[in-house]
Amino acid sequence: MTGSIAWAPYREKMLEQVGQIALNEISAQDNFTAYTADKIARLVIGDVRTDALRHFAMCAIFPQEQYLLPLYFSLWDEQENKISFLVDIMPTVDSLIDEPFRIKYIEPIQPLWDRFSNLAGITPFEDDTVRAVCSIIYTAAVMPIEREGMRLAALAPHTEYLKTYIEFIKDAPVVEDHTKLKEIKRKTEAIKGTLRSYLQRTYGTLLNQSLIDMFFK
Repeated sequence: MTGSIAWAPYREKMLEQVGQIALNEISAQDNFTAYTADKIARLVIGDVRTDALRHFAMCAIFPQEQYLLPLYFSLWDEQENKISFLVDIMPTVDSLIDEPFRIKYIEPIQPLWDRFSNLAGITPFEDDTVRAVCSIIYTAAVMPIEREGMRLAALAPHTEYLKTYIEFIKDAPVVEDHTKLKEIKRKTEAIKGTLRSYLQRTYGTLLNQSLIDMFFK
């Protein structure tokens, strides 16, 4: 039965979105590829399937630190009867204090959050440390797969958040304030450390260390 599962086309649909920007491939391993782009220090996307029982995928986008941009992060853990996922536009500053950042990058996501808030299985993300670096408009779920079409429904938040993020890239301003640059660097490194630690703890048997390192160099 499991051999006949039609997994969601995560990698294909996400690549359709990132294909809107000019990408420069810098490395590849297994089915994961890392790129750079204008204003983007690192964009990594890929998936892995294990014995027809599990489909794990991830996409992360880290902007160059001289630009005022959030991070994009998408985690996808698909099994026969359920999909666990997280997608977010993670702030690189304190978005509760920095009102211009919140208005520019968080508030435009609110309609998407509202739209997807009624998906089956919506729930706070399981890990406290990851939730601590998320924005207030992240979407997470453990969605039961009960009928045809639910896999694509679960994929929609990932592609829609990504579509909006790509629009953010186009007019991202240069950060000229040195204090703000230090804050962005500090916050970005904290997010990377948190996500790396979570992946090592939770998916260390699925992802080898070199694949995890590929995301957070």
